[in-house]
This record gives sequence, structure tokens and C-alpha cells, in this order.
Amino acid sequence: MRQFNQYLHHRLRWWETVLVIVGVLVLGGLGDLGYDWVSAAILDGRVRAAMPTVCAGIRAQRRQVEAALEAYQARFGFYPPDHVVRRQPLTVDPVRNPLVYELAGVLYNPTNKTFELEHLEPADAKYVLDFFQCTGFKNCGQRPQEIRRLLALSPLPVRQLHDDPDVFVLAYQVPWEGLAPEVVEQFQVSPWRYVASGPTNNPGRYDLWLEVRTRRQSVIVGNWKAVD
Repeated sequence: MRQFNQYLHHRLRWWETVLVIVGVLVLGGLGDLGYDWVSAAILDGRVRAAMPTVCAGIRAQRRQVEAALEAYQARFGFYPPDHVVRRQPLTVDPVRNPLVYELAGVLYNPTNKTFELEHLEPADAKYVLDFFQCTGFKNCGQRPQEIRRLLALSPLPVRQLHDDPDVFVLAYQVPWEGLAPEVVEQFQVSPWRYVASGPTNNPGRYDLWLEVRTRRQSVIVGNWKAVD
């Protein structure tokens, strides 16, 4: 015991002091890392628990988009065109699709040669058509009464893919109510993907889907059984 007391009261050599300081720093760092790990694990759990709610909201909005697609088909006799990159072999770009223009209706200004989607900034008509590799829009007119807004969603959910001139695609109108901001920040939701030319999952109709990503999960929500 006497030797132990002497050890406790003796003056530390310089290298012993260094070891003590390093030990304290290491233990403190491990504590911070442990706290960060636990916090991240808790957040991951909250995000995973929120995923079914987010997907349920997506399915509800998908049904509204599908209703608009069926209304379009009833009015024009076919589903809205998709973005065909080439015919031989058939290649479709599901991301850069003109769906929002056809379902919301687009105004054409023959003087300025621009398209206007609702109250969004007008864009050069030729650029928009070249962007989607199409020759025009069916649900289009020079006066508001000449077009038909088939999509019930309001405000119009869009994602801007190009700036000046502005080009848009149909996005997901995310209902984040009830979710904490730190949980919402973990979700990345793509715009709606759309294929009507030779759809692989719904022959004769169309494939409609989007992707939801978090740090730990990647989920597809679409209009066929495997991802419904």
C-alpha cells in the first residue's frame, strides 16, 4: 500500500505525462465516435420506420396521375407520348419525359414561339421539343380554353431539368406532414418515370414509377405488381 501511495504522489516523467494526455484524448474521441454512431443508428431507424408512410403517399399520388392518364386516353384515343430516343432498336428515356406538359396542358405563343406551362416561365418552343425529341404536344393551344388540365394535383408538381430555357418534368408532390425535418432530409425522391412505347411491365398500356432513396434503402414504387 505504501508503494502504491508513493506512486500516486510521485511527479510524472515527461513521457508519462504524454501517455496520460494521449489516453485521455483517445478515450474522448472514442466517446464522440460512439455518440455519433448511436445517433446515426437511431436516425436510420426513424427513416426506415417512415418509409411505409412515404410510399403510401406516393401510391396515392400515383393513382391521381393514372386517373389523368386514363382521362387523356379517353380524350385523345392514346396515352401521352414518351421520350423515344431511337426507333431501331427501340430506346426510351423514361426520365426526360413530356408527361407534365401533356397532362397539365401547354400554351403556345406563336408570336414569341414559346411554350408556357401553367404560370411557369415560358420557354423557347423549339428547344423544348428538341429536349424531348418530339414534334409537338397534343394537349396544346394558343388560348387557355383550348387546353385541358387533366391532372388534379395542385400546385402543379414539377422538377426543373434545364434552366434558361426552363424545361420541366412531373415530380412527386411530397406530403411530409408528421415527419421530423431531420428525417425528411434523408429522403431523395425522383421525378416520375414514364414509358408508353413497348412498356415491359404493362404491355399495351404504360409503365409509371419513381425511386425513393435513403442512406440505407432504395425503393421503387410503380404501377405493376412487383413494385406496387
